[in-house]
Amino acid sequence: MNDFKLMLAALAGTVTLVGACGCSHLEPIVNYQPPVVTPPDEPQTGYKVICDFETVDIGFATNDALQYSVVENTDKESGNASDHYGQVISAGGQWELIYSEVLEPFDFTRDGAVFTMKVKAPKVNGHIYFKLEGNGVEAKEITDVTSLVADQWHTLTYDFTSFGLPDNAYNKIVLLFDAGETGSGETWLFDDIFQTGGSGAEPETPANGRMQMFCDFDNITLQFNVNEADKPMTYEVCDNPSRSGINTSGKVGHVVSGGHEWELIWSEKLDKALMFSDGGVFRMKVLSPKANGKVYFKIEGSQPAQEITDVVVPQAGVWTQLEYDFSSRNLPDGVYNNFVILFDAGETGSGEHWYFDDIEGPAGTLMRRTVQTPVLAAPDDAAPAWRGVHVANAAVLTPDETPDGNWMMYVRGSGNVSTGYHDQIGIFTQEADAFTPAGWQEYPSNPVIHHGDPGTCDELNLLDCAPCVGKDGRIYFYYQAVRGTMEARSGSLAVRASTDEAGYAFSDAIQLKDGVGCSDAVYHDGKYYIFYGYGYGDGQLKVDCAVTEDPLDISSAQVQTVLLPGGGPDNFDSRSVNGTRIFRLEGVDKWFMVYQGSAVHFDFPDRFHVAYSDDLLNWTKVDNDLPFFKRGQAGTWDQGGIWFGEVVEYQDQLYMFYEGWGCVGEVPDRDEEYFAGGNSSTGFATVSKADFLDWCGLE
Repeated sequence: MNDFKLMLAALAGTVTLVGACGCSHLEPIVNYQPPVVTPPDEPQTGYKVICDFETVDIGFATNDALQYSVVENTDKESGNASDHYGQVISAGGQWELIYSEVLEPFDFTRDGAVFTMKVKAPKVNGHIYFKLEGNGVEAKEITDVTSLVADQWHTLTYDFTSFGLPDNAYNKIVLLFDAGETGSGETWLFDDIFQTGGSGAEPETPANGRMQMFCDFDNITLQFNVNEADKPMTYEVCDNPSRSGINTSGKVGHVVSGGHEWELIWSEKLDKALMFSDGGVFRMKVLSPKANGKVYFKIEGSQPAQEITDVVVPQAGVWTQLEYDFSSRNLPDGVYNNFVILFDAGETGSGEHWYFDDIEGPAGTLMRRTVQTPVLAAPDDAAPAWRGVHVANAAVLTPDETPDGNWMMYVRGSGNVSTGYHDQIGIFTQEADAFTPAGWQEYPSNPVIHHGDPGTCDELNLLDCAPCVGKDGRIYFYYQAVRGTMEARSGSLAVRASTDEAGYAFSDAIQLKDGVGCSDAVYHDGKYYIFYGYGYGDGQLKVDCAVTEDPLDISSAQVQTVLLPGGGPDNFDSRSVNGTRIFRLEGVDKWFMVYQGSAVHFDFPDRFHVAYSDDLLNWTKVDNDLPFFKRGQAGTWDQGGIWFGEVVEYQDQLYMFYEGWGCVGEVPDRDEEYFAGGNSSTGFATVSKADFLDWCGLE
């Protein structure tokens, strides 16, 4: 891509220019336009647009008193950046609806039988029915999907795959908002009805993430319970009655039905709540006494329960692995913590024997996203121009490091200012005793470090913040400096020194090393350890460290390679490692490094891992298959690449601020480097200090 015009030819014996951040080398997005959507008669890989009120408006109608209209979007920062959406205002009818014929009958083989729709609901847990109709065929409806949050745009999924619907027979959509309720005057918004999952599509396979075994009854056992109201239904752990096929284990779960229509078993709470950062697929093996018996699977927690009800066991008397896919619901990490299972749901058979085993699901990541939105978001027309396009590369100084004893966060902002498009540095702060991850206040005179004058090493951009408090109390700000023109750019490792006591004013740039990009800098025992990415070999990326006693000069520094590609879990980092962030924890005599890596890309990583060291030069990668952190799920704001995991400790909790590239909604290929329509924003995730040390194998 054009992003790599900055790279020098490593094979020719020169160093590859490195930008550790996700958009260090991007062309400026001066007049952002959303990606063009291919018309419905030419389905785009991944999804087909049924109605987005921009390129396709199928013209819904209503035969009820409720009001329907297409409305101009005046709040594009609320999670939906489209120009228009549909609006329904309820009139009090229990089953009021809107309907429309589509432009062509549904071809489920070609385009898939999964539909997604964005909604903004006035309340949580409102049922939103999705129905398909046609001529000469039985209408099919999904009724168990509910709004997950109130007053926020989010995506709902309706999966008709198991219905086995014929192609070119269904041509109408019917929608019921708050179905079965009689509320009046409530406003429901909806947008972007897409069809996905066909043979021509290449949807992300949610099952490719690392799976965790929750219960196998041999080594890992969950206690399941039966409600008093469901007795004489019984549950027990017993010997496997049919050690054959896909299940030869010794012990399994055993349920004998009691004759109730919706009888169920429910598990004790999991030790750790479910993590969906790495997918949302659950699997369970079932031995059924009958063919086509429905087995419902439900997860519960502190947010509305989520249930999948369209999975059946096709054969009797044969161990079958069932799959329940919650991936497209974009569920938050850390809030769901128990399972509910209904065997032969909706039927009243009594005395039937059901067996189940091997419940597994996504392992997720150690770090948890406690909110699904960025701390600092881009693009943002309401933000100051200097950070209107991107805002990323957060680097935090703790109250023990800053001159005024408060929290200080340096960030790189990108935008169109009076001198053109530039990346510059600004500051956000918060008080020492009132720390919250999203509580940052912007310094009113941002940016504090402007791009340099023509002819200087940073005349275009400053990227990849790495402030370091030196022995004299001054803040030395290391970064990647970019010079030249947008068509022919060059980069280097550079430094500026603070010229005031507060850390808001800095000297002119000093170029330290050409052709490399900054990762981090640490002052320890009279020496400065300056980490930077270094391209080598056949397009690989490693991390070197220059050790010097002079923070403004590394010409005589001791240089050592400290991190090489490969050797991380599943070899996820086999091509590139970079973006190192170094930190220490109170009471722990180790240095820790969060680094980004990829097995595919030079500078579009999808995962973070951790290494530790005693001396800042010799590092050991943590031996744990559970990912430390991964990019967000498809459709979320950080679905592309992630960079710079900056970790701070506060009250025995670790908080990580990071850059994520992406946009909310489906994209044709989220693995395409810096895909069109994406922007860099700053998010955060968290984990307890105790869990982190346990994951590292150090406590």
